[in-house]
Amino acid sequence: MKGNLTIDNGNTSVKVAYFIGTQVVATNRFMRRDVRLLDRFISTYKPDTAIVCGTAATAGTQRIEQLVEQRCRHVIHLTHETPMPIRLGYSTPQTLGRDRIATAVGAWNIAQRLDNASDVLVIDAGTAITYDLVTADGCFVGGNIAPGVGLRFKSLHEHTGQLPMVDPEGETPVVGYDTPTAIRSGVLLGILGEVKSYIADLKLSHPNLMVFLTGGDGRMLHSRLNDDSIIYYEHLAAEGLNRIYLYNQTHEN
Repeated sequence: MKGNLTIDNGNTSVKVAYFIGTQVVATNRFMRRDVRLLDRFISTYKPDTAIVCGTAATAGTQRIEQLVEQRCRHVIHLTHETPMPIRLGYSTPQTLGRDRIATAVGAWNIAQRLDNASDVLVIDAGTAITYDLVTADGCFVGGNIAPGVGLRFKSLHEHTGQLPMVDPEGETPVVGYDTPTAIRSGVLLGILGEVKSYIADLKLSHPNLMVFLTGGDGRMLHSRLNDDSIIYYEHLAAEGLNRIYLYNQTHEN
């Protein structure tokens, strides 16, 4: 059976996945400059079709898109105008990040299988942390964007005179007992409080809320939140991209 390739060309890395139907067969992640790794992935799985989600217009992005165009029979480049199973209620859809669209579709698609009466909050902890709300009937309402874990540590180091660059791994006491723990706790406990606050506030207006967490720092945050009701799903963007591709296949004129 011929398969579909999904490419999430993010701010710091490229995430690829190979699907046969709705089942993910293989995934990989590499830096944008390592186009040869994508070429090797394509050579291994020989996808017939592809869907590409890009967040930055760079030379590396163009090389990736050119390679996919050369190697796949049909390629969709995701935009806000691409037909998809949810509708965009965002007032400026042309400015909406393609990765936010992909993760929103992925989370909503999974939620529909688990409980189709649930609204969905998608938390994507990457370079930035995005919080996006999708209603049970499939409307992307909107969301918020905040600095990610790495950006917060880096900003404290680069925009102050004395603060060191701190490794996120380590103790996070409620009250820091030295400068590294003060920074680490300030950043990580601050983010955890932010996440909990968003969830609590949204549950006031959307009591049947299903929460998904994904992104490069998603696993780490999920382990620290210690909340089994939050669903960690590593390949949420790939799930969404593949769902959008299948939707377009079904709805072709």
